Amino acid sequence: MREDLLGYLLNALDEPERQSIFQALQADPQLRRELESLRRALRPLDATNEDFEPPVGLAEMTCDLVAGCAAEHPPVVPAEVRPSRGRVGAWRGRAAIREMKVSSSGWSAADAIVVAGILLAAAFLFFPAIAGSRYRSQVAACGENLRHLGLALTGYSEHNHGFFPSIPVSGNRAAAGIYAIILNEGGYLENSCVVLCPGSPLDLRSGEFHIPSLAVLDRAQGQQLWELHRIMGGTYGYTLGNIADGRYKTPRNRVRYNFALVADAPSLHLPGRQSGNHAGRGQNVLFEDLHIEFLQSPQREAFGEDFFRNRHGYVEAGVDEGDSVVVPSFVRPLLGY
Repeated sequence: MREDLLGYLLNALDEPERQSIFQALQADPQLRRELESLRRALRPLDATNEDFEPPVGLAEMTCDLVAGCAAEHPPVVPAEVRPSRGRVGAWRGRAAIREMKVSSSGWSAADAIVVAGILLAAAFLFFPAIAGSRYRSQVAACGENLRHLGLALTGYSEHNHGFFPSIPVSGNRAAAGIYAIILNEGGYLENSCVVLCPGSPLDLRSGEFHIPSLAVLDRAQGQQLWELHRIMGGTYGYTLGNIADGRYKTPRNRVRYNFALVADAPSLHLPGRQSGNHAGRGQNVLFEDLHIEFLQSPQREAFGEDFFRNRHGYVEAGVDEGDSVVVPSFVRPLLGY
C-alpha cells in the first residue's frame, strides 16, 4: 500500500487503485501523515510556473564532453611499467603496475568535471520532465473530477424537471457552494473529494475534507458560517443562474456547448480572475453538454465571453439565460464581491 502513495500523488494509478488508496487514507492517520510528508518532499518541483525544455542536443553534447575529456587525458603507462629484461627490471615493472592500480582508484579533476556534466545534464532532463508530468497529470485528474460532477448535475437535472440546483438569494444556504451539498446529500456524488482539484492548495487537506450537511450549514453562525461557505463547494466554481424579468432564475439544463457549468474556481488576486488551482496557467471548464476544455484564459475568444463575469463585467448572476457566470463557493447570487 505505502509503495503506491507516490503513484497516488502523481495520479499515475488506475481508478481502482486510486480508490483503494483513497479509502485507506480515510481510515489510517499514519498513512495520511506519510502522504503529506511525500507532498512536502515533492513541493520544490512546483516552484516554477513554467515547463522548460532541455537544450537541443543536450544528450549529444554530454557524450561529446565525456569523449573529449577521455581524448585529452588518455591513460599513460609509466616507463617503469614497460617490459624490461632481467629480474630486477621485471620486479620494478610489477611494483609500478601495483602502484598505478592503487592510484587509479582516486578521482582526478577531469573525472569530477565529467561527472558534474553528466549530473547537470540529468538534472536538465529529469526534474523538468517530472514537474511537467505531474502538472499534466493534475490537469487530467481535475478534468476527471469535473466529469463526475457533470454526470452528477445531469442526474440531478433529470430528477428535477431539467433544472440544476437552486441557490437561495438569502439565508445560510445563499452561496454557490450549495451545489456540492445538494448533490452530496442527494446521493449523486461518489465521494466528497471530487469537488477538490488535485492541483489546488485545499487538496493538501483532502484526507480531512468533507462536504458539510445542510443541517450543519443551517445552524452555523458568524465565522463558522463564513468558513463553511468558503470550503463547502470545494475548489471548484459553479454557475450562478441569471436575472429574468427582474427575478433570479435557476439555470436549466439545455445541453449547450458554450454554457460553462463548473470550472476551477476563479482567483481573487490573479489577472483576469484566472484560477489559482493550476499555478495560474489556466482552468478546466465543464460545459453543459459535458465536454471539458482546459482554457488558458477564462475568456474564450471563439464566443467572446468571460466565464467568470457576466456580460456587464460584474461577478453576479447572468444578465440573461445564456449568460453563464462561474463563481467560487462563497459567492452569493445577487451580491457578488
